[in-house]
Amino acid sequence: MSTPFEPTKPFGPDDFPDKDKSFPIVEVFGYHRDLTSEESRAAFTSRICPFAGNQCEKFRQYGYGYCSVTYKADGDKAAEIYAVCDHRFDGSPISMAVDDFFGPEEAGEVVIVPEVVLTHPRQSFDFIALPKQGQRFCAIEAQAIDLRGGGVGPAFHSILEGDPKSWRRRFTEEAKRKGRKDTVAYGVNTANIYKRLGLQVAEKAAMLVDWGSKLYVVTQKRPFDYLIRRTDIEWTTGDDWDVTFLVFDYDGTIQPNGQMGFGHVSTHRTTVETFSKALIKPTSKVSAEEFLRRVRKKAGLNH
Repeated sequence: MSTPFEPTKPFGPDDFPDKDKSFPIVEVFGYHRDLTSEESRAAFTSRICPFAGNQCEKFRQYGYGYCSVTYKADGDKAAEIYAVCDHRFDGSPISMAVDDFFGPEEAGEVVIVPEVVLTHPRQSFDFIALPKQGQRFCAIEAQAIDLRGGGVGPAFHSILEGDPKSWRRRFTEEAKRKGRKDTVAYGVNTANIYKRLGLQVAEKAAMLVDWGSKLYVVTQKRPFDYLIRRTDIEWTTGDDWDVTFLVFDYDGTIQPNGQMGFGHVSTHRTTVETFSKALIKPTSKVSAEEFLRRVRKKAGLNH
């Protein structure tokens, strides 16, 4: 068995050559892929997630330790960085939700409990924040975006083994093993933001309203922008709210410790009633006649 690669110096730009596509992975084990700092190289070697403060969950379960990818989705003018692991929002983004709900003075006495599971039917909350004494609490959901397609596993293994220059060849080798087309076929699943996150927010927020509590959703700007394009949500600026979206994004910098700058960009609040109405409101402008014309064309029924 080969000895695991342990980086002792940073990677450079030439280590991630563009081929028919750009190198897809941006962050590994919580740091920029260049591993420019001692902290980043230590996290890489130990497989520690600096945001969750423990072993990388994705690596432990699936053998992958990437946090974000670059991709040009529908509506993007150029390739953007997308967080693809919910733990990317652990730490200061979650703390911001706690501070917002309890206030900075009380927040210091708050306990944050991860993965609270309900049964019949089974569902879970990413975090519940509550004081050591008292009944007041809030729920927090951290929402990254899912990958679709063939994934970026070959690129990650090229970094993991200290040979990122071989990334494109590894995709070719995987394609041969699996008998499929040799292409870097991955994407971000923007449709899931509407289908999965939308329903989840509506259901959990309604439950929390019944309990006299609130829901926070911590997410990234690009997925959030997609959600509001699809739903036309009305926002409130007053105290009458049930759901708060805290939106974060990459700022294009690499910090001295090797992590990428990732800060708060906006806050949006709404009610369960308003959000739920927006979720089920039709957004398509296509008429029934146009819809049937397209169906007939696809079925070969046009004469």
